[in-house]
Amino acid sequence: MIPIQTRIRIESEILSRMEKRYSEEEQANHLMSLLLDNYPLHSAVVLAFDEGKSPLVVAHRGLSGNFIKDLYSKGTLPVIDAAASGEIVIAGDDPRLSDPAWRLEHECRSLYAAPCRIQGETVGVFLADSGQADLFAGETRSAFQRYAQLCAILLLLRTYRGKAARVPDIDPVTGLRGFKFFHEVLHREMMRGKKFRHPVSLLFVKVRCLREMNEVHGHVAADQALVAFVEAVRRCVREVDFVTRTGSMIHIVMPQMEKEEASKVAEAIREAVDASRPGRGGVVLKAAIGVVSCPKDGDTERVLLPHVESMVHESARKGGSAVSVFRD
Repeated sequence: MIPIQTRIRIESEILSRMEKRYSEEEQANHLMSLLLDNYPLHSAVVLAFDEGKSPLVVAHRGLSGNFIKDLYSKGTLPVIDAAASGEIVIAGDDPRLSDPAWRLEHECRSLYAAPCRIQGETVGVFLADSGQADLFAGETRSAFQRYAQLCAILLLLRTYRGKAARVPDIDPVTGLRGFKFFHEVLHREMMRGKKFRHPVSLLFVKVRCLREMNEVHGHVAADQALVAFVEAVRRCVREVDFVTRTGSMIHIVMPQMEKEEASKVAEAIREAVDASRPGRGGVVLKAAIGVVSCPKDGDTERVLLPHVESMVHESARKGGSAVSVFRD
């Protein structure tokens, strides 16, 4: 039997590292490594429940990339759903161990699964499996209950750090999210599009004449015009679309939308901006819009972004408000 000193030593090592500059993912992966080094385990994994979406693997040891890919394609497994409700120990001749849906990647003789809870909220699950049938009993079971609690702390810190990192990334003039959020969303939606085989369209909207507004009428008038411009854009997009701003560029990520439909939205934005005439006196803001789509025009950000920027430049050369669509 593994002595209680093993659990104390592992907990102490993880807690002592918290004063150093390790991310929560690094800490969780280190914990999984310690568990495999000190217990006869096949694998151990921590999954997070992010904003109600499918479980996300935050840390693991002993699982293959193909298993994790299959897990993401399935969305979840019965053992994960059951673990979210309460602690589970499956051992010996339990028929669930022969069902791939009720175990991890490896054939095993015992499995431990528990929710990661903080103040009654389940933020994820912790699972481990072993070839030893009686491993998760007595002091070892108590130890793994503590490891699940430790994982819950790491998951909660990860969530709070993510929220704190995004708070400053908000444009105080328009209320739109900024550069960092745009790239996070674009990367996430492109990966999701590849996995589920649906398109993702991207619009860049250059706010033209904004500098002239600042020079002629001042920052207050320019900010008011920019707010009116953004309102015109927002009226044309869906609630599921992501609208962000960096300087004079507005980025729109449109999940599950073909390029032809995105082109119609771009034309609607052009018409809405021209109809609302945001500006003052003889200075009116205009929209130079570029349209691309993934995977038709590229399946990576490195390929897609230059294409959409070139379309914005083409629209700007046309003068006034204009739309240019990248042709595959």
